[in-house]
Amino acid sequence: MKHSALSILGLAATLGLLASCQDSQSAYDAGGTLEATTMTLSAQGNGLILSLPIEEGQKVDSAQTLGWIDTVQLSLQKELIEAGLPSGRRKGDPRYTGQEIQLAQVEDMLDKCRISVPTQGVVLEKYAQAGEQAYIGRPLLKVADLDKMYVRVYLSATQLESLKLGQEVEVFSKRDGKEIAYKGRIRHISDQAEFTPKSVQTQDERDNLVYAVRIAVENDGYLKIGMYANVNF
Repeated sequence: MKHSALSILGLAATLGLLASCQDSQSAYDAGGTLEATTMTLSAQGNGLILSLPIEEGQKVDSAQTLGWIDTVQLSLQKELIEAGLPSGRRKGDPRYTGQEIQLAQVEDMLDKCRISVPTQGVVLEKYAQAGEQAYIGRPLLKVADLDKMYVRVYLSATQLESLKLGQEVEVFSKRDGKEIAYKGRIRHISDQAEFTPKSVQTQDERDNLVYAVRIAVENDGYLKIGMYANVNF
């Protein structure tokens, strides 16, 4: 009788645990990992990297000079072209059109020796160092906009029926063991169904075809790329 009672108690505890897990999973409509918009900053000029003092994790903005590529040869070319142009010439004088085009090209190349980003963000990865050779297209930095995060979830056609672009939703992320709620907004709904990715769990695991939905969330500084988030619609 004692063993039977223990077995019954153990079975009850197991069933209770399973029920708890199921309740936890079914408390949300969907879930996915957080991601951010990233860009790879590539060199726009050729030459020796004179400086690139930016470090991973550092915030940058579009007005900031992140580094320089050597401009000596280009500066000499500019001086030679300017020396062949009369100081009192009229801009657009057809006699000097070729030289003015050359001058504009060199000045554009000089501008591209300044390393900068088109938007603000945080440096995730640094691919080059001062003293290395840069060439057009060589990746230098990977930058992400962490002010706004995104969570991509996969929903069945039935779940999509009540959703629309711009709709406000609730996004939940754990912090110190507690679920913190954030306001999210649907930014993209795929118009094509796809097979459920192997790494994704849906509300109904029997759904073979799902639609990707991308939700934007304002970051309070605690949300990180790769963190798991749950969503309620």
